Parts: sequence; C-alpha cells; structure tokens
Amino acid sequence: MCLIAEIIHTCSHEKVAQAAVASLGSEFAGRVGVTAETFGLSVGAFAARAVREFEKSVGEQEKKALRAIMDRTDQPILTGLQAILQPIVDVDDPASELQALINPEESRAGQKLASAEIWPKRPKSVDFSFG
Repeated sequence: MCLIAEIIHTCSHEKVAQAAVASLGSEFAGRVGVTAETFGLSVGAFAARAVREFEKSVGEQEKKALRAIMDRTDQPILTGLQAILQPIVDVDDPASELQALINPEESRAGQKLASAEIWPKRPKSVDFSFG
C-alpha cells in the first residue's frame, strides 16, 4: 500500500489520528489542539477530518510533494501526517480560513475551499525538533 494511502486509511479514524498526533510531540499536538478547539472538536476528530479533506482536495502535484517530504524518513507516516496538518495549524485565523474543511455546507455559500489555500503547491519544510 502506498504510504499516503496508509495515512488516509489509518488516520481517517479519530482514535488513531489522536494517537498519531500525540506521538508527534507535545508542542505540535498542542498547536493541533488549539486549532481543533476553534471548531469544538477533539484533536482526533479534527486530524481525521483534515486527512480525509486532504485526500479529497489535493492533486497529484501535492501528493508528489508529500511523498518527497516522507521519503527516507524514519517514520514516514507520522512525517506525512505532520506535513498534512502543519499548514492548517500555521494559519493565523483558522476559524475563517478552514470553515470549509469542517463544515463545507456552511462556508462560502457552499463552495469548497480550494486545496491550494490549505495545502500549498510546495509544502513548507517541517521542523521536527520538539525542544
């Protein structure tokens, strides 16, 4: 199974996503938690929705960039999950920018948020130092 497909398959489940986010370190998990709270969701529910939205919204170019980030890392699935979540938790005002991610029927007159608004064509580099 492709590693991206494995992320989607496993981290689309709330409890698995919550455990995976927790294993990324307390600093990053805390930032995900703050973003999740913006929507009244648990970390696991938020991360699972973000992963499912990533699957539906991105094209091959974004997937290729994600594969490059995951390539030759010790924990490619966790690296990939962090790369998917990083641009979301780094948004200054997640409530306004990510409403479509959580409640697409209530945002922008029902229009989907463009994937480039959340996942840029060239993902940001991910800092894995948790100290």
